[in-house]
Amino acid sequence: MRSILHSSFFISCSDFFDIKPQTELVSDDFWQTKSDVESAVAACYRGLEEPDVMERLIAWGEMRSDNVLLGQSYNDNVYYMLTANVDANNGYAQWGPMYQVINCCNTVLEQMPAVQRQDPDFKTGELRAFEAEMKTLRALCYFYLVRTFKDVPFTTQSYSDDTRPFQLPQTDGDVLLSELLTELDGIENNFAKSVYSSNASTKGRVTQKMLWTLMADMNLWLGRYDRCIELCQRVLQTPLNPLQLESAGRYNQQVFGQGLSQETIFELVFDSYTPNYVVNEMYGMSGGRSSTNQLSALDWRNYTLFDGSDVRQHDFMFRNAGGAFIPIRKYVAYRRESTSTQVAAADYVTNQNTQPWIVYRLADVYLMMAEALVERNGSGDLEQAIQMVGYTYDRANPSRGTGSLSPASYNSQELMRDLVFDERQREFMFEGKRYFDLLRRIRHTDDLSNVVSTYLLRKYESLDQATVLTRLNTLNALYMPIHRDELKVNKLLKQNPFYDTSSDIVK
Repeated sequence: MRSILHSSFFISCSDFFDIKPQTELVSDDFWQTKSDVESAVAACYRGLEEPDVMERLIAWGEMRSDNVLLGQSYNDNVYYMLTANVDANNGYAQWGPMYQVINCCNTVLEQMPAVQRQDPDFKTGELRAFEAEMKTLRALCYFYLVRTFKDVPFTTQSYSDDTRPFQLPQTDGDVLLSELLTELDGIENNFAKSVYSSNASTKGRVTQKMLWTLMADMNLWLGRYDRCIELCQRVLQTPLNPLQLESAGRYNQQVFGQGLSQETIFELVFDSYTPNYVVNEMYGMSGGRSSTNQLSALDWRNYTLFDGSDVRQHDFMFRNAGGAFIPIRKYVAYRRESTSTQVAAADYVTNQNTQPWIVYRLADVYLMMAEALVERNGSGDLEQAIQMVGYTYDRANPSRGTGSLSPASYNSQELMRDLVFDERQREFMFEGKRYFDLLRRIRHTDDLSNVVSTYLLRKYESLDQATVLTRLNTLNALYMPIHRDELKVNKLLKQNPFYDTSSDIVK
């Protein structure tokens, strides 16, 4: 495994993010002072913003979902992902970029104690806070890997160069997440501050509320609903680092355009020095490093996901009159703040590679809590769940007024489950969450065939449906294969059984 700890990793925003590593972070003379640690911590955050990682956040969590179709200009990896023909040669089956961030976190965690012993300015409380940040980032990376590949190698040990063998078997994904949650339980009080000296750091670095939100998400994945609800309540009820939904007229511009919104819990912060090329390359018609447009939106006019008053259908995609191709608008362009509920094309401004990437925001907490309320105890707490859904639904339907969702219309667990599921799709469309939502629903309801036929198949209308079904008819088929190169390097790995036996997949 290659080390990512080198001098090219920097984040240029403000305060903490202005720190630039000055030399090789793995060199013997680097780990001397607290400022060296600060530079190394910044490098780990910067690693998440690398194009190879950003591409995977979209490819793993969005590309295979029922939100997107092929765009107008795409590479082979994208084409095979969007035609249900993934195999072990696909570039997005390479997990190395995410493990490089993990390795960065592991290196910082290993090196910090020695620095703290020799630098009197490096206080124990600061060490504990940095440890909490690195362990949370590491857990976030593993959470992406588990949801994408299921069982993956797990290590908390750093690898400083290519000469050290990286031979590890996979750990069961649920076991891995359980171990990480035990670790995270022990660090939740290690944060020295609830907010940092700048908004960019408070939104762009790990806080206690970011930790709780990640833990809630991991518990929801594992079906630990009471614990998920408890963690969501902590986020909502703790007064420090307050969160608030942006208004209906402002939130598209502030959350997805300018960034650092009052509802953001954790986002990847980009600017002209650290551009977000990948979003424009995946979603946009211009910008990025080249003129590509890998993805487009499913035509939701053919379905009933959006009510006519829901402004998200305008904010998230652009419908050309009579055109079959529907460009994605979310992140690529934002709607100017307006008091009008009428949305026009002239209201939108194109982003210039500086848009954020949202990992968690307040809407995540509301809708995770809603899902857990619906699922717990067999029958669920439907009244409180509909209240949670109402926060985002009412914001997106300002003409309907507050409390527009009628409890009488969702008076069963099944109806509420579908409401939460659909609201998550409406609210988080193109944010890299939908495919994981589909997998989680299959895991918890044990109804793979219904989820595949009701949701996933609609993106493959142009393909032979019988052929697509043979490629999506088992749970293992919905996880990614392990890349062929990874299997060659690490002989302890075992291929996802579907890709080891399916006659549809070229090995």
